[in-house]
Amino acid sequence: MIVLGIDVGKRELFASLQDGDGSSDVRVLGKRGSVPNTAAGLEELTTWVRNHTNEDVHVVMEATNVYWERCAHHFHAVGYQVSVVNPAQIKYFGRSVLRRGKTDAMDAEIIARYGLVMRPTGWVPPSTTLLDLKQLTREREGVLERRTQENNHLIALRDAHHACAAVVTLSQQRLDLLDQQLVALETALHALVDADPPLTQQLTLLCSIPGFALISALTILAETGGFNRLETGAEISAAAGMAPSPHQSGAKNGKGSISKTGNARLRRIAYLSALGASKSHSRMRTYYRDLKQRGKPSKVALIALGRKLLRTGLAVVKSGKPYQDDFCHAQDGCG
Repeated sequence: MIVLGIDVGKRELFASLQDGDGSSDVRVLGKRGSVPNTAAGLEELTTWVRNHTNEDVHVVMEATNVYWERCAHHFHAVGYQVSVVNPAQIKYFGRSVLRRGKTDAMDAEIIARYGLVMRPTGWVPPSTTLLDLKQLTREREGVLERRTQENNHLIALRDAHHACAAVVTLSQQRLDLLDQQLVALETALHALVDADPPLTQQLTLLCSIPGFALISALTILAETGGFNRLETGAEISAAAGMAPSPHQSGAKNGKGSISKTGNARLRRIAYLSALGASKSHSRMRTYYRDLKQRGKPSKVALIALGRKLLRTGLAVVKSGKPYQDDFCHAQDGCG
């Protein structure tokens, strides 16, 4: 098995090409450093790889901000298997092999070694629609945050003993501009959904679940890539960082929590959706109240409900059937 480990930076790439079966017997076929993270640089790196081997290559890289995307799309188009892994996985793998020191070249070597040992699953590029959906939902979130800040700033100016009229006017203009951008973003989101029937169907299915509304459902679809490569409730819980993380050693039982090793946006939207579901007239509210009656704090119960909402959303989208509040599995103990 041949693995190309790439340490992706904003401006440059470092690569390590290794051959092995995952054991300690690893053969380094070559090292390449300071390749520009540009289309021309990627072509240069591809030529370098082909000069070293004619076999299939598994390309492994970290999900470093957005800088990995050009690299991943390039090598996928070339025909290589590509894996994009969580940087935390590489970090702890490096600790497990007692890596000493840190440079870009060393990072590329560790990434390649990780690929040989762990053999991560392949990455498949999302559709253009899903890419647009992610950018639109994230941009809307950012504009909404800035609007809140600007609105608070304007309120503070108006409550001051004296406020410069020019400053108040400029603040109001910025607030008006942000309002216009929110309208434009929501219009673009509606147009995107209307132009894609499969996305429309997934959105309709998600919105049938108590707690999910238009924006929350769109955000979940954007952050999960339309639930691509997610098949089980455990997988969606882990992807959101909402999987239980118990702490127990011998006779000592520590206070458990959730892992938080996952998509923070997905976790946040699940929690906010749980707030709405806990007030709905549905079995979701019953589930939340049962947890409260068993002594769970409100936040813990909401996190559990958020996790349940994600798992339910995955099941509903995969089945292609709307949520039914009276539907029950035998394992839930209802008839």
